[in-house]
Amino acid sequence: MAGAAGRERDPLLRSEIHGFITYADGWWTDLNFEKLKAEAASRWFRPNEIYAVLANHERFKVHAQPIDKPVSGAIVLYDRKVVRNFRKDGHNWKKKKDGKTVQEAHEKLKIGNEERVHVYYARGEDNPNFFRRCYWLLDKLNLVNI
Repeated sequence: MAGAAGRERDPLLRSEIHGFITYADGWWTDLNFEKLKAEAASRWFRPNEIYAVLANHERFKVHAQPIDKPVSGAIVLYDRKVVRNFRKDGHNWKKKKDGKTVQEAHEKLKIGNEERVHVYYARGEDNPNFFRRCYWLLDKLNLVNI
């Protein structure tokens, strides 16, 4: 939190790194989550936006159970340590050749010159233009943004 005595601030939470003023900076004026929520249905978030959402998870509901068939563009947060089955969302995802395991692509996204966000993508079986994107921070939180 801002102003915590004796606590060093994480520089990645600061606006000069990712372009947003965050909770750690003590201001919300430039962190427009409503705009991000509206844009989520039409585009993928940039790495700095993903980091901003996960670093400011207090602004979102963290779900205790998987959401059944979340709609395209939904921003859903889970704690990976609490909700182990967060991928079981009711959608039919493309499977690997074994026919059982969901086919996922895993990547690490950079902010600046450092890998900070892990992401994996799954494609819909029924609609190849429907994707699930799951993100989490490599350096701290167990929260997942889907």
